Amino acid sequence: MGLPKVEVKLGNGNLGRSVATADGVAGLVLTGVAATGLPLGTPKVIFSVSDAESLGITSGSTNASAYRHIKEFYDLAGEGAELYIMLVADTVTLTQMADLADAGSAKKLLDAAQGRIRLLGLTRKPAAGYTPVLTDGIDKDVLDAVTKAQQLALAFAAQYKPVRILIEGRAVDTENIAQLKDLRTLSANHVAVVIGSTASDASASVGLALGRAAVIPVQRNLGRVKDGALPVLEAFINTKKVEDFTAADQVHDKGYIFLRTFVGRSGYFFNDDATCAPVTDDYSQLALGRVIDKVTLICYQTYLEELNDEIKVDAQGRINVAVIKYLQGKIENAVNTAMSEEISSFSAYINAEQNVISTGKITIAASVVPVGYTKQIEVLLGFENPALNK
Repeated sequence: MGLPKVEVKLGNGNLGRSVATADGVAGLVLTGVAATGLPLGTPKVIFSVSDAESLGITSGSTNASAYRHIKEFYDLAGEGAELYIMLVADTVTLTQMADLADAGSAKKLLDAAQGRIRLLGLTRKPAAGYTPVLTDGIDKDVLDAVTKAQQLALAFAAQYKPVRILIEGRAVDTENIAQLKDLRTLSANHVAVVIGSTASDASASVGLALGRAAVIPVQRNLGRVKDGALPVLEAFINTKKVEDFTAADQVHDKGYIFLRTFVGRSGYFFNDDATCAPVTDDYSQLALGRVIDKVTLICYQTYLEELNDEIKVDAQGRINVAVIKYLQGKIENAVNTAMSEEISSFSAYINAEQNVISTGKITIAASVVPVGYTKQIEVLLGFENPALNK
């Protein structure tokens, strides 16, 4: 036992802290040509616009489209933000970018980031002369990509590498909005389509939307007015200026993300953060999906160290009360501490009647109360004559 001594041991794990999650880490798949420091199909992490420029992605080069998305991302996310990028040829469609079975797709970028990417943008600049095949008022490639992107996101979520995907909605037929696909009829709640743009060229500013999402907490709506106007001078849907676009309400109800203005307020703002899912879907908003992703990771990280541990039971074979209190308290403390400003509350419940001895399994029922959103504010306003109230 060695010499007599006084030994002081430091305890750990008593503050209820949880492992930090990479809430705002983003990735971008971009159309381009091989740059001096970045071959096609090669994942790369950067932390600033100057990092991209040092790779050969500049505003005046053949990679001007890629530069634009990266620049707009950092205009909001700020220098130092972690961004994973990958250039692909202009023949690569959005659908191919999202295809889980394609070895050169966004899967390659997600794998390279080892689960750090929480927000993924898919963008495309087709070759000159490209004619989009319009289906339901938008380039068919966009709608096909939504289905593939949902499959991609679900595959990574199953590995505890959750990701939300924003797709560039190209070539919206602004003259026939009634024909535009209603994204609220789809079931792709991990995917959103951005059609708002800072350029009048049928493109969409996915980098801008990613930058906003990367810099705000997970529960926050992209369109929160308190966060201020976006750093852009003009805004379009396809080639139509948003000030001249009269179908904003219809497009909003169809679940697209675009730029808008407010009477009496200068600048442009995102309209909302809808995903391609019905409004009745629990994750029909990007923010709600990001919240559940973060809770999922905290639950996983918190209980991972409990795997294969012993659990005491009472004389009737029920889970010991002390064990229940410990496991419930551990996850409640972890989530409520890490997400105190991002959710309204979190609670966990363990049924003591579970037969852990026979099954080797314990089920924990957990529930999150999210924050609410002031989507509409109604003011009831009228005159009052105090003399009539006497």
